[in-house]
Amino acid sequence: MSSLDELKARLRRLEQQRSGIEGEIALRSARLEAAGVGMQAPLVDAEGFPRADVDVAAIRADRHAIITLTNDFKACSRQMEQLLHALHAQSRSGQAGGAASGTAAVAAPAPSAAARPAAPAAAAPPTRQANGSSLQQPAAALSPAAAAAAASGPFAIIDELTDGSPAAEAGLQLNDQLCSVGGVTRHTPNTLQSVAALVQASEGQPVEAVVLRHGSPMVLTLTPKRGAGPGLLGCHLRPL
Repeated sequence: MSSLDELKARLRRLEQQRSGIEGEIALRSARLEAAGVGMQAPLVDAEGFPRADVDVAAIRADRHAIITLTNDFKACSRQMEQLLHALHAQSRSGQAGGAASGTAAVAAPAPSAAARPAAPAAAAPPTRQANGSSLQQPAAALSPAAAAAAASGPFAIIDELTDGSPAAEAGLQLNDQLCSVGGVTRHTPNTLQSVAALVQASEGQPVEAVVLRHGSPMVLTLTPKRGAGPGLLGCHLRPL
């Protein structure tokens, strides 16, 4: 296996690991929200005794786990960012095949910032269209990572889109603003290049994208592949 293939494999493993961490954070956050306590509500009554209306031990365990998992999420994202830089470096040196040439035609995902543990939101599964793309989610239903990506602001806008392309099949539309692709955000150095490298490394693999449409955040699932239009997505990004 070439060094480039090894980098791609490591990136996919890290993305799967980070997705699992994010799911566990969402599950525990949902339990805290269902109990009406979140991360901050006091667990003692007015007289200083443990509250009798909630499972104090379970709540403390979930809160501690969320803090630990959030740190793990951040560490995983940092590792992904380092791998993206390595992929981009190989692309520039010509070892990544056509990765560099597709930079302008695809948006590269950046590792998404982990949510602050103070008040994580419970994740809600997106509604699916017949073609498998995700429909718009209310802001309150976004996962912690997706909400953080949307809050970071967009880094590019879709100004060209080929009918029947992977991007169009995923539900992207003209003038959608990209906030995150696979965790790459505006805060990722060399954002578009990092997106291109990540897309190249994720061919045939689903990648989560967070976009703003008419100012409202939504989550889509992109699957980079050879098809209609340029690159692996069949769309063009104009940096903002």
